[in-house]
Amino acid sequence: MLNVSERAAEALHATLDENRSEPDDVLRIEQTDTGLALAIGSQRDGDQLIDHDDVTILAIDPAVSQALDGATIDAVESQGGVQLVLTHEPEAEL
Repeated sequence: MLNVSERAAEALHATLDENRSEPDDVLRIEQTDTGLALAIGSQRDGDQLIDHDDVTILAIDPAVSQALDGATIDAVESQGGVQLVLTHEPEAEL
């Protein structure tokens, strides 16, 4: 499962509120030919859903969710504003 920090959830929620055209729109993370993409779309069967303040803000394609299992999306301040950062800690071997 992909994890989303509270700061990232707040940033994603604000982005969705500013850009949605339909009440049921969510942000989606999907695989493209060039990597991962964040776009506005609809929820689909099997998506991992992330809620913030009782609103579904993010839907993650099942294949992407599986590939990013254990990763975390966080939001950090940068010179250009808030930037989303994806980190993935490798599992420790026992």
